Amino acid sequence: MTLREAVAEGSRSIGAAFPESPFLDASLLLASVLGCGRDRVLALLPDGLPLESLLLYRGLVARRARGEPLAYLTGEKEFYGRSFLVDERALIPRPETELLVESALLALPPVSPSGPRLRAHDGFTGSGCVGISIAAERPDLDMSLSDYSADALKLCERNCLALLGVALPMEIGSVLSAARGPLDLITANPPYVTSDLSDCIRAGGNTEPRDALDGGPDGLAFYAPLAAEAWALLAPGGTLAAEIGDEQGEAVRAIYAKQGFKDLRVLRDLAGHDRVALGVRP
Repeated sequence: MTLREAVAEGSRSIGAAFPESPFLDASLLLASVLGCGRDRVLALLPDGLPLESLLLYRGLVARRARGEPLAYLTGEKEFYGRSFLVDERALIPRPETELLVESALLALPPVSPSGPRLRAHDGFTGSGCVGISIAAERPDLDMSLSDYSADALKLCERNCLALLGVALPMEIGSVLSAARGPLDLITANPPYVTSDLSDCIRAGGNTEPRDALDGGPDGLAFYAPLAAEAWALLAPGGTLAAEIGDEQGEAVRAIYAKQGFKDLRVLRDLAGHDRVALGVRP
């Protein structure tokens, strides 16, 4: 079987369940099997595919057709210009989460070679995509990370070493309990999917960790504790930036306001959905 025939076969199998991008998924899975880039696969379409590789590829295609996320099958996901290792220990980085990184970077003061080093913390860090991206963009900043999952932090450590060359300080803790103030910036991507929807997502074959999705009956369970702990940790003028669900902007804004945060903003993603809530500690 040629690579072209294999991609066509995989596209048909995946397309029956996920018609949005079956050719893309199939070609990326084949690239993962062959250990090369997708562009290389497309260039080699007329070539034959060894039987061992074909069998491995068909196994991945079958898993994708059952609903397993593509990124878990390939083991990596691009985020903010970097390739992160991903597996079932943590959520897969989403493109819309890049807005959290961008807004956090804009909230920081300009680089000052002669000034004191800035301090930041990323809670609910998962794969580390948010905290690592910020640390990579601002080497003048001391970043620490935390997550309630020890397994997620092991994955995060691998990403730190691969992308930064060093392991950032990280601790196990719920919400921000592992953080140490005073801080200039706190970022967080807490679970914000409602419990019912989280169950539906898992029932559909998605194997992402339920605890990283489930934000309680209304999806807002973590925002009041987050605001309270961030208030205690932030220095005056420090910013809290958190990812939120599609229609949670006003609710999270009210939580921030009740805690005492000022300069409240809700940013929308490219699809027009509420995505990031920011507040400044006066």
